[in-house]
Amino acid sequence: MLKITGDGRKIGLDPRLIDPSFEDNPNTKLNKCVENVIRIHKDTEDDRLTQIFFCDLGVPHKNTSADKSEDNSDPDEKSSAERESLEEECDFCVYDDIKKKLIAGGIPENEIAYIHSANTEKQKSELFDKVRSGEIRVLLGSTAKMGTGTNVQKKLIAVHDLDIPWRPADLEQRAGRIIRQGNENKNVEIYRYVTKGTFDAYSYQTLENKQKFISQIMTSKTPARKCEDVDQQALTYSEIKALCTGDERVKEKLMLDNEVKELRVLSAEHQNTKYEMEDKVNRFPQREQKLLDQLEHLKADRETIRNLPVDPETNNA
Repeated sequence: MLKITGDGRKIGLDPRLIDPSFEDNPNTKLNKCVENVIRIHKDTEDDRLTQIFFCDLGVPHKNTSADKSEDNSDPDEKSSAERESLEEECDFCVYDDIKKKLIAGGIPENEIAYIHSANTEKQKSELFDKVRSGEIRVLLGSTAKMGTGTNVQKKLIAVHDLDIPWRPADLEQRAGRIIRQGNENKNVEIYRYVTKGTFDAYSYQTLENKQKFISQIMTSKTPARKCEDVDQQALTYSEIKALCTGDERVKEKLMLDNEVKELRVLSAEHQNTKYEMEDKVNRFPQREQKLLDQLEHLKADRETIRNLPVDPETNNA
C-alpha cells in the first residue's frame, strides 16, 4: 500500500517522477503551475512581487559537499520539521524542470532560487533578504525547509502547492508563509493544484479525515459524546477531494454534505449566542441592583469625607 500510495502521488504530479523517459504532457499540474507563475511574474513586474513553490516530491539531489556536510551534522541542531521531513528525491527533478521552463518563459535565472541551495542559517537569512527585497522573485522549496521561520512575506503575492502533504499542519504552514503580518499586499493568491481522476482525491480524503479528528479535539463547537463537526479546513479538503473524483454526482453530494455541515455549525453558534443573551438578560436585574448599591455606598463615602475636619496647614483631612 505504501508503494501504491507513493507512486500514486507521483503520477498525480508528473508521470516522469515514475520514469523520466515518459513524455512531458503540457496538461500536467506542473506545467499549469509554471504557466500561472510566468503570468503572475509579468503582471507584477513593476512592483517586483514574489512567489513561492512548495513541493516535497522530486527535490534537488544532495550531491554537493555542502549538502553532505549538512547531512552529517548533529540531528539535534535541525528543526523538528527537518527531522520529520517527508521530502523525496527521484530520478526526475521537479525543481530543475520548473526552473528550465521559467527561464524559457522569460524569467531571469538570477531571480529564481531553491531553498535547498541554502545550507546554513546565514545562507538562509541572506536568501530570505533577497526574496523580501524582490531581488529573488521565485523561490522553490519543501514544506520542511520552507516552513516555520521562513519570513519572506513582504512582497509575496502567490503561493503554489504542487503536491499534497500528509499532514493538515503542513498545508497550514504553507499558507502561513503568505497570510502573515508584514505582507504589503492586501490580497494574495494560494494555488493548490490537483489532477482529476488521480490519487490526489485519496490524498485530500486522508487530510480531511485527519482534520476532522484534530478539530474534534481542538474545538468545542459540539459538546457531545459523538461529534461529526468539522472546521473550515476540513471542508476545504473535502471540496478539493470532490474536484479530483471526476464524477459530478460525487462532487454534488460532497458539496451538499459540506453545506449541511456548515449550516449545522451556524445553527449551533446561533443557539449558543441566544443562550448567552438570555443569561445576560436574566442576570441584569441582579447586576443593576449591585451597581445601585455601589453607587449609594460611594455617595455615603463622599458625604463622610466632606464632614471630616481639614488641617489648615496641609489642607488634608
